[in-house]
Amino acid sequence: MTNDKWLLNIEQLLSMFNSRLSLVIFVLPTFLLSASAASQAPGEQVGLRLIVVKTEAEASGLLKQIQSGQSFEEVAKTHSTDSSAKDGGYLGLLRPMDLKADLQRIVTGLKPGQTSPPTAIGGEFFIVQRLTLEEAHWMASYKAGLAAFESARYEDATQHLLQALPYAEKLTPVDVRLEDNLHGLAEAYRLQKKYAEAEPFYRRYLGLHWGGPNVPEVLDRFSALLALSYFKHSHFEEARRKFREAVDHSVLGEAVFVAMSSILFEAQLIDEAEALAERAGQLFPTSWSVHFHLAELYRRSWKPRKALQTFETLGRMKASDDIDPTADRLQRSVVYQKIGSIHTELAGFDQAASAYRKALEFTPDSVDARLGLGDVYLQQGKPQDALSEYNRALSADAKSAPAYFRVADANLRLGRFAEASQAAAKVVALDAGHRKAHYVLATALVRMDAQEESGRELEVHRKLEAEARAETDRSRNIVVVNRQAAAKLIEAPAEEAVEMFVKAIETFPDSAPAYLNLGIVQSQLGQHKAAVETFQKLLTRNISDGFLVSWNLAQEYQHLGDTEASRRHNVVYLQNVDLALREALESNLD
Repeated sequence: MTNDKWLLNIEQLLSMFNSRLSLVIFVLPTFLLSASAASQAPGEQVGLRLIVVKTEAEASGLLKQIQSGQSFEEVAKTHSTDSSAKDGGYLGLLRPMDLKADLQRIVTGLKPGQTSPPTAIGGEFFIVQRLTLEEAHWMASYKAGLAAFESARYEDATQHLLQALPYAEKLTPVDVRLEDNLHGLAEAYRLQKKYAEAEPFYRRYLGLHWGGPNVPEVLDRFSALLALSYFKHSHFEEARRKFREAVDHSVLGEAVFVAMSSILFEAQLIDEAEALAERAGQLFPTSWSVHFHLAELYRRSWKPRKALQTFETLGRMKASDDIDPTADRLQRSVVYQKIGSIHTELAGFDQAASAYRKALEFTPDSVDARLGLGDVYLQQGKPQDALSEYNRALSADAKSAPAYFRVADANLRLGRFAEASQAAAKVVALDAGHRKAHYVLATALVRMDAQEESGRELEVHRKLEAEARAETDRSRNIVVVNRQAAAKLIEAPAEEAVEMFVKAIETFPDSAPAYLNLGIVQSQLGQHKAAVETFQKLLTRNISDGFLVSWNLAQEYQHLGDTEASRRHNVVYLQNVDLALREALESNLD
């Protein structure tokens, strides 16, 4: 493989599987009476975490968060004033006898795995957690592995992480620490080019992170289905059947349902995206994120009634016990904003206004809710009321281009051309590519007899409109050409489909779908070497390095009998599909 774009640098890798721990083992010297405990025999040491805050009330509140299930490390990182906060409060392995008396009394009263009540020491309040023996040994080996990894000593990293793994497997509950360990091993083996060793660790990591041991198999079938998204023939139907079977017979986490559904939707496999989201809704009836995704999917699929019903169900859903009240209010505000937008689309303006007002009850400073309510007033022929809401939005965010644009538009409708031009100019200053703002500015200026300035703004508007239309037409044409060529695989000799995809690449040389589809047709014709060359061009020409490229390359090298190359690309595929799922969760149809 001549293109190493897919290789992550060391910093990226560390951020992937070391989100909870830093590489420095920190020990507070002021807590020690004698030499550093790191020199003591391991059997005499205990692992400790620490949180230090200023008041007893804050310490008591943090202890309640930990007792309710929040991670001690995350609480320490967010709230502790001690230098160990960056390490999640981890102090290292220490002998209790080496600690000062106040802290020693806390530690000796704790059993492995226990957390102390808040204790006043020197005008501050301490919460101490004693690690279990398994976790203490895991921390030591895991940190040694990360230190070796950072130094590019991947063989040493592998040995330390293998030593850490049995301890990680004993930690309860099973959590991100085992995921980090597995991912670290997979990466250390990959960077040694030991792909046969890396693959099972990647697969085990994917199963743990995304909710079940069968996740890797489901993702394989998911990728096979996506690869054929343009081809509605027997191969596609077979891939869809296998994917549905895998989903039906597997235990999956709710996040992977949402992520796969989002990717399927973007691939225009709308029915499959909806079916997956509906299945998730049945399996996770109380999940806010699953039902929000389903509602958004209905909305984007032009099924407003279904979307409205699902959002209204969300609005009535009881908040989970562990959610932060501020986050709950924000979520509910967003739900009512969605309800308002759908009612607006359906011309139910009174219901829309009511929904936006409900959203503002939860988040009075919400710019989006203010703008939505103002838009409803504008639709109702109440530009002055709309303008009041838009100005309130600007009070909440003085740099909001959408708010300034609406102020400009409302003033234009009211015949206040000077105010409209001033607000539109603010939009253009914040977002030079805002097409409608240039048009409003041009219109206001012409009404103010500023013909020359108006002409310049109108010319910018026309240029931006032409560019937008050209990009829309190009995207549409790429889809049409690919679908026409894919249809030829059924209607005519397959060689004609090859010719059409070649022409599509000549017309759109940076179109990833054209290359992918050409390679798939070549593969189905048994031209596996040609398929490899086609897929490889996506990498060498920096057109795409997505998971479908590596997945297809792994399949083709397997057909050619090159097991090592197949394993190499399969490992990259497992890495990239994980990244794609994470990105899909972050975007979630936005």
